[in-house]
Amino acid sequence: MLKLTAVSINHRTANVEAREKIYYTSEEIRGIAEKLKTVARESLIVSTCNRTELYFIPSSAPKTHDELYRLIREGKKLKDGELDVQFETFEGFEAVRHLFAVASGIDSLMLGDIQVLGQVKEAYNTGVELGMVGTLMHHICQVALKAGKRVKAETKISEGAVSVSYAAVELAEKIFGSIKGRTAMLIGAGETAELAAKDLKPKEIGRLLIANRTLDHAKNLAAQMGMGEAITLEEMRSRLQEADIVISSVGGSDYILTRDMVAAALKGRESNPLLIIDIGVPRNVDPAVKKIPYVFLNDIDSLQHIVQNNMQMRRTEIVAVQRVLDEELNDFVKWFNSLEVGPTIKMLREKIEQIREEELKRYKGKIDGADARILDEVTRSLVNKILHEPMTNLKSAENGISVVDRVNTLKSLFGLGEESHQEKTNGKN
Repeated sequence: MLKLTAVSINHRTANVEAREKIYYTSEEIRGIAEKLKTVARESLIVSTCNRTELYFIPSSAPKTHDELYRLIREGKKLKDGELDVQFETFEGFEAVRHLFAVASGIDSLMLGDIQVLGQVKEAYNTGVELGMVGTLMHHICQVALKAGKRVKAETKISEGAVSVSYAAVELAEKIFGSIKGRTAMLIGAGETAELAAKDLKPKEIGRLLIANRTLDHAKNLAAQMGMGEAITLEEMRSRLQEADIVISSVGGSDYILTRDMVAAALKGRESNPLLIIDIGVPRNVDPAVKKIPYVFLNDIDSLQHIVQNNMQMRRTEIVAVQRVLDEELNDFVKWFNSLEVGPTIKMLREKIEQIREEELKRYKGKIDGADARILDEVTRSLVNKILHEPMTNLKSAENGISVVDRVNTLKSLFGLGEESHQEKTNGKN
């Protein structure tokens, strides 16, 4: 039996305010690691902006779900009643499959989230470093990472923009083919602009201009991104001609970009196109700009349409993802069950050998010399032949009987040791 429990506080069970309170940094995991090791044979904490999960293999007596939730709260120094949220629980192989689902992005708030695989890997590395992860959790995490990589390679669950900011970047790539080396201008320095900057940076753009009413906010965003030049909205008008891509997301009722302003910026650019993406509500850009040659203007409605289509495409990939996870879980179950086979065969052979030797001792005084040696050889050969077929069948799962059920039946019939190989193996970690 797989004695693994997972307790999860996630985007389904708690709002963002509660999830922020229960979020664990690497340093906070270090703070709780020693306490966990006193009650857990192995454990793992996975904590992201959308979930905090504890995977727990007890060292002796199992813990209730409430006790595990209390451990998570205490690690954050939260008292009873200070954070009272719902949580999900998973047991045994269900907990294993849940970690596979997390690593694949299929359990994310944003379906197909590609960042979560790296977060699971980071959690695993932290667990290994702190001595929380042993033989079993090591194998579970390795298979989870493998499952996540397979899902990314074999399905389209992570393809297509499912955020407005990334849809803007994806649209830019469709128009320019590649935006490497291009100049991008962000108008605004708020949350939307920050997300757009994060999506632009990996594309290796040449320059980033950040225009904002409050120059300090633009400077802060540039510093945070490690790139970008902060300018005022007044400077933005004169430097618009430098940009290939403009993403605007500011508040206000007046247009930030008018038709005349954009037309003036295009003078001297010949046929070099300008992509303007207006994410503002109300709109930041005069719709008449769309009539200017070589200008591509898209607003939030067109981006939302892209996002919705991509999300629908991702949903159609769920069945393919589930198939990958099922395959990896089946392989894991076989691996886990095989842990019991070798030690069970060894115990059975030792027990039969003990009976054989005891029986031979009864005839020790009656048979000696060559006859004793022949009897030893005959009984040894007889034992091997009797055990051969049962031992072979023990390793298979035919007729709908699982390997673990066969092992447990054999142990019960022959009165073999109750301590499983899993417990022996983990006890040595």
